[in-house]
Amino acid sequence: MTSEERTLLGKAAADPNGQIALKRNRCGAWHSDRDRLAALTSHGHLSCLGEIMGPHLGGTFAVWQITAVGRALADEAGSAR
Repeated sequence: MTSEERTLLGKAAADPNGQIALKRNRCGAWHSDRDRLAALTSHGHLSCLGEIMGPHLGGTFAVWQITAVGRALADEAGSAR
């Protein structure tokens, strides 16, 4: 797991709902972290909840939920610091 993926997993673990979201930019492209979040999903650390519209016009977000496996890994990484 890369340090960037570890950071994203930690952000999801720190969220009260265990979620992390990325906003699509105005050109319709996604942030490069989307590939990292997809990798975490393929390893079972996150579960993709899909895309949702944000609270204002033009805001589309992709949302992921941390899994029990991901939470255990994030907790383990947090205790190692």
